[in-house]
Amino acid sequence: MVDLVKWCLFVSYYYGRFTGVLNFEIDFKTGRTRVTRNATICSAFSHLLMFIILGIQMANARVMGKLWATTNSLHKNMFMIMSCVRVICVLLSLVSRWSQRGTFMKLFYSIHCLYQLNPEIINYCRRSIVSKCICATMSETLQIIMVLVLTSNQLTISLAFSIWSILSLTSIINVIITQYFTAMAIIRARYRLLNSELRTILAKTQALIPNKSGVFVTKCCYLADELEELARTQSSLQNLIECLSRSYRVQVICLMVTYYLNLVTNSYLLFSINKYRSLTEHWPNIVKACGLAYLVFYYLDCWLNSHNVFYLMDTHDDIVKLLNQRTLFQPGLDQRLETVFETFILNLAHNPFKLSFFGLFEIDRASSFAVGNSLLTHSILLIQYDVEHF
Repeated sequence: MVDLVKWCLFVSYYYGRFTGVLNFEIDFKTGRTRVTRNATICSAFSHLLMFIILGIQMANARVMGKLWATTNSLHKNMFMIMSCVRVICVLLSLVSRWSQRGTFMKLFYSIHCLYQLNPEIINYCRRSIVSKCICATMSETLQIIMVLVLTSNQLTISLAFSIWSILSLTSIINVIITQYFTAMAIIRARYRLLNSELRTILAKTQALIPNKSGVFVTKCCYLADELEELARTQSSLQNLIECLSRSYRVQVICLMVTYYLNLVTNSYLLFSINKYRSLTEHWPNIVKACGLAYLVFYYLDCWLNSHNVFYLMDTHDDIVKLLNQRTLFQPGLDQRLETVFETFILNLAHNPFKLSFFGLFEIDRASSFAVGNSLLTHSILLIQYDVEHF
């Protein structure tokens, strides 16, 4: 399974190079990153070609008309808005990648060092990474199959370029999300290992029988040293998360807008397929099956993305809960060990864990419920508008 994780990361790296999202090279053995002329030229050429073709095709009303030939005006407007928002979001994300290339290079190196120092953390995140790669790959593959089958009879060079440019946007979004997901999963795995180490320290501390012997003092000093090292590691992990969030904040906001619109659109599409039978009556069975499978993988992917962050928050909360067990210690522990525990708890209280983006919102379970309610409301409004006017 470890080899499968490495294979997923390997494919993700070269897919990022192919789409131009990664505009630098990474040495897999050392984790060092470097800017090369080849990586810069390939990335810039990929982005330039994609946006030129996309701009030409979006300006070509005849080509775009083929894509919306069997839809009503609401569908056309909705898909056009979706396309424009997606283009803008991807453009802003890529601008962020270029303007902060040095920062992203340091981040990738830091994540690789985290793995090199603690290779066992893969055991705590292998399932998440593999599941994410499978969902992203399947949803993208199914999307390509559906488009190719539906357009096979009317496929022209111009339409093929249009489809390629649109699918390229989806690929770029998937690559960025996968990179952020993988980094968070590896950090979460290190947090879980940290919790395991903290439980061991707490168990040893609870087993101490306070006395004034040299053995007791030596054990307390040893546990204090271990706890200090653990506190420094936790602080560095939290700093890494904050740096990761700052670097990805433009991309995360853009991707969240894209996800939000996609979810609303998918809800409306399910209603439209049921209401407008003509939309799908000529679809081959393979397209219908792929469409159903695509929705399953797409929503599973959304669930994995959100819960990956929530699980990271939970692992941090576990540290706070574990430290609260210090009230169960026997009185009379060494003063230095007591001081280290108190300092660790105070540092966590003064620097609470939170993921904030430009101060606009914080990612937590409460905000996810609010987003869910908003999604439901806008989906209902869109369906209601269709019922009343079409």
